[in-house]
Amino acid sequence: MRIAIQGCSHGSLAQIYDVVNYYSSQTKNPIDLLLLCGDFQALRSKHDYASLAVPAKFKQLGSFHQYYSGERVAPVLTIVIGGNHEASNYMWELYHGGWLAPSIYYLGAAGSVYVNGVRIVGASGIYKGFDYRKGHFEKVPYNDKELRSIYHIREYDVEKLMHLTPSPSTIFLSHDWPTTIAHHGNKNALLKRKPFFRDEIEKNTLGSPPLLRLMNHFQPSYWFSAHLHVKFAALYEHQAPNHGPDVDGGAPLPLLATSAVIAQAGGNPDEIQIDEEMDAGNPDEIIVEDEGEEVIIRPRQVNPDEIAMDDDEFDDPAPAVPQPLPATTNSAFNPEEIIISDQEFDAPTTVSQPLQPLPPTKTNASNPEEIAISDDEFDDPAPLAQSLTTIDESTDLIAQSRSNPSHPPVAGTIAPPTSDSIASRVMQEARQEQQKWELHGGKGMEGVTKFLALDKCGPGKDHMQFLEIPDPSPPPIPGPPRLTYDPEWLAISRAFHPYLSTSYQPIPLPSSDILEQMVKDEVARIKEEGLLVPTVPQDGAVEGQEGLVWEKGKVDVGRVQRFWWTAPPEGHPGGNDTAWYTNPQTEAFCGMLGVQNKINPPVNR
Repeated sequence: MRIAIQGCSHGSLAQIYDVVNYYSSQTKNPIDLLLLCGDFQALRSKHDYASLAVPAKFKQLGSFHQYYSGERVAPVLTIVIGGNHEASNYMWELYHGGWLAPSIYYLGAAGSVYVNGVRIVGASGIYKGFDYRKGHFEKVPYNDKELRSIYHIREYDVEKLMHLTPSPSTIFLSHDWPTTIAHHGNKNALLKRKPFFRDEIEKNTLGSPPLLRLMNHFQPSYWFSAHLHVKFAALYEHQAPNHGPDVDGGAPLPLLATSAVIAQAGGNPDEIQIDEEMDAGNPDEIIVEDEGEEVIIRPRQVNPDEIAMDDDEFDDPAPAVPQPLPATTNSAFNPEEIIISDQEFDAPTTVSQPLQPLPPTKTNASNPEEIAISDDEFDDPAPLAQSLTTIDESTDLIAQSRSNPSHPPVAGTIAPPTSDSIASRVMQEARQEQQKWELHGGKGMEGVTKFLALDKCGPGKDHMQFLEIPDPSPPPIPGPPRLTYDPEWLAISRAFHPYLSTSYQPIPLPSSDILEQMVKDEVARIKEEGLLVPTVPQDGAVEGQEGLVWEKGKVDVGRVQRFWWTAPPEGHPGGNDTAWYTNPQTEAFCGMLGVQNKINPPVNR
C-alpha cells in the first residue's frame, strides 16, 4: 500500500491532490492513501469563518468547499485529524469521526480505524494544560475563548486512546509533537531552522506531554506530525517495549526507507548523519527512488488557496505544473531529507537520548525570548468566561514575534511553561508508561518508532512524504483500500460514553482497573453479538431504506456512516454564522453502538 503524508494543509486541498497525482503519474505508482496531519480547514462556506481560529486578515475559503459540494472529487482515500486552525463547528459535528466530504474521513477528536489491516490512530488538537481536564463545553457560536479552547486536547480523549491495545502495525497521527522528541533527531539542524524553540527544547516543554505518554504506550512503527512548520525526522527507541500479541497477528511495519544513518559520532549524539556516498540533492525536494530511477517531486510554487500565516512567505510564483528536475551532485545535503527506495527497508541503528528530567520551576529568572503566560491562567475560570486577551497559537506568528523585537507581541506560547502542574503529572505518567515491560499478559517486543514532522503546504516547503508498506489484509480483488472500524475502539467508545462531558466540568472517570474491565466486557460483547448495522444494499434498493442486521467481524465505515451535507456549501442559499447542525453520521455512529448522541443532539440546547 502506497501512502502519502502531508503536514499542515491550511486550506490547500486542491494543491495537495495535485502533488499526489503528479507523483503517481511520474512514478507509475498510484497512491492508495493520503494522511493529513491537521490544520485542514474544512470550510464549507464563508459562514464557517466565525468558527475558524485564524486572524481575520488571513481568512480565506480555500478549496475544501468544492469537495464538500461535489464540484470536485477526492482522487484518493484521505484520512484527516484536526489541528489548531480548523472549522471547529464542522469538526465538532463529527466528534466521533465521519466523512467531511466523499472519500475524506475525519478521525474525530481521537479515533482508530483500519485501512487494509493497517491501524491508523489519531489525536486531534494541541495541548494546553488549563483546558486538559475540562469537558467539551464549547457551543456554537463560540466566543473568543471557546474559539481556541475547543481544539485543546482533553484528558478524556487521551484516556480512551490509552485503552487501545498496543500493536506494532500502527501509524499514529498527531498535529502537535510529543514532548522530548526533538532530542531524538538532529536537534542542531532543527534549531538552525527554528532557533526560537531553543528554550522549550532545553526545558523539555516543546510539544505535548499527553502525546509522549501515548507514544510510550503505543510504540507505533510510524508517528507523523505537523504544527511547527518544519520537517524533522527522529528515531525514538523504546527502552521498555509495550507490545503484547498483535490483535490482528501483524508484524511491525517496516521503518521508513531512509538514507539517514543514526550513529554515535564524536560530536553530537543526536545528529542524524547522511550517507556521504549518496548523491546530493536540493534540500527542498522530496526525492523518491523507484526501481533505481530517481524522480524528484517539487511542490507547485504558487497556491491560490493557501491561507498563509507569515507575511514573509509570499514568494514569486512559479509555473503552475511542477516539472521533474535532474538530480544534482554539488548541492549540500539536507540533514533532514528522507530518501525513499522500494528496496531500502533496512532499519537504521540508533543511539537515542533518554528522557531528560524536567528542570525545577524558576520564579525569579526569565527568558528574554519567552512569551510568558501568567500562572493565574492555569486556574479554572468561570464557565464560558470571556478571555481578557486574545491568545493566538499560530506557530508562524509566535515565531515571528520572537524573531523581531519591533513586532507587536503575541499573547500565547508554543509550549506549556514548566509551572504547568498538569504537564508535570502527565510527563511522570509518560515515564511510568515507558518503564512497563509487561502489558496485556506478555512481555513486549523491542522496537523503535520512526517519527516524522512535516512542514505546511507552500513554496519551498518539505510538506509531503511518500512511503510504501505491505498490506496486512489486502483486498481479495484489486481496488480501492478498505476502510473498516476498529472493533476495540468501538468497545472503548461505548465503555467511556457515560463519562463524555459536554459541560465545563468533566465527569470523573472510574479507576483504571475498572475502566479496563469495562472495555474488556464491551470487546467480548461485540465479538459475541456483533454490531447493529445497515444491511448490504442490493441492486435496485432505495438508499436509506435498508434494514438493520447484527454483523460480526470487520464492518466497513461507509456501510454505517454516509456523507451528507449539513450546512449548505458556498454558493448555495441558507446557512449563517451561528447555525449548528445535528450530523446524520454521528447519529448513525451512536445508533450502531446503542448510545445516546450527545453531539449537537436534535433537541433544544
